[in-house]
Amino acid sequence: MEKVFHFDSPREVYTADACVITCFDARFDQALRKFLKRLGIGLFDHVKIAGSAKPWAAPEGDADAEYLLRALRTSIRLHAPRRLVLIAHNDCGAYPGVAPEIVAADIARAAAFARKAEPSLDVESYFADFDGIYRVG
Repeated sequence: MEKVFHFDSPREVYTADACVITCFDARFDQALRKFLKRLGIGLFDHVKIAGSAKPWAAPEGDADAEYLLRALRTSIRLHAPRRLVLIAHNDCGAYPGVAPEIVAADIARAAAFARKAEPSLDVESYFADFDGIYRVG
C-alpha cells in the first residue's frame, strides 16, 4: 500500500452525542453541521439515505426501513447515543413534487416510529428548508 494522505485520528472508541439520520443530498451538509453543533452535538453517527427517515413513515418496501433500524441499533450498540436526530429537507429527490408540509409530516411520523422502536432515546425531528431549519412533530 502507498500512503497518499496523512492524518492523526484518535484511536479511542467514542460515545456519540447522537445518531443523526439525514438525506444524502449534500446541499444541506454545511448548514446541518452548524445546526448540530448549536444543538450540542459534536460527535455523531451519521446515517445518510435518500429521503432521510422516509422509510419509517412512507415505506416503499421493508428493506430500507429495516436497514435504518439496523443502522440505528448498531449506533446504539457501538457508540451509545442518547439522542436521535431526524432531518428531512425541501426539494428532496425522494419526494418529487411533494409539498414541504407532507415531507415535514412524514419526518414527524418517522420520529413517532423511532420513539416506539427505541423508547430510551430522545428523538428530535426537523425540516431543513433553504432559509433555515424548523422543528417538526
